[in-house]
Amino acid sequence: MKNKLSHLISWVFIPLLMPLYGLLIAMFYPAEELVQSTIAMYALPLKIKWIVFGMFAVFSFAAPGLSFLGLFRFKIITTIDIENRTERLYPLLIMLIYGLMLYWLIGESDPKHLLPPYFLSLSLAGIVVTVTFMLLTQVLKISMHAGGAGILTGFLYAYFMHQHNPSYAWMGLAILISGLVISARWYLRKHTALELFLGYTLAFLITGIVVYSI
Repeated sequence: MKNKLSHLISWVFIPLLMPLYGLLIAMFYPAEELVQSTIAMYALPLKIKWIVFGMFAVFSFAAPGLSFLGLFRFKIITTIDIENRTERLYPLLIMLIYGLMLYWLIGESDPKHLLPPYFLSLSLAGIVVTVTFMLLTQVLKISMHAGGAGILTGFLYAYFMHQHNPSYAWMGLAILISGLVISARWYLRKHTALELFLGYTLAFLITGIVVYSI
């Protein structure tokens, strides 16, 4: 039973979905910006929200996910969740390429910078996290699941730091989800404590700093 639950948690909170969860919370929680010159994500027209969310869904989830299936079909990776450390370079490179495409597309779609800066900063944070993981994966199997959880909590933490009325409930839920993900990967013996700690901490710090600074 615990094994099935751990697998379910691992699939519901796969790394490719975590930025999307963060965006949904930020776009639909009625927050008020500290800086009046910045439009709140909540205040965006619904159509604009779904357009930008669709960009993230395609380049952060759908396109990389389909590419991973292609790598699995052609036996470049032996498992769909990329358990083998030596096979992780190509999937991470694919994530980097799509991340760069997303960052470029958001920038080109908003030349006058009318959108809240969090969309662009989240995509940039994803790029930096991916490059960092590409470097570290040469020496250890750093946890991408923990990294996804770190991106979620780091993004929400930095975002709420810019709001008059931060949601401690959503922040607490993000921390709870992170704990569940890390525990599930530990229970399934997919990673060591060091790989989980580094994955989460680095992704949290990188995302938090990038999103808060922009």
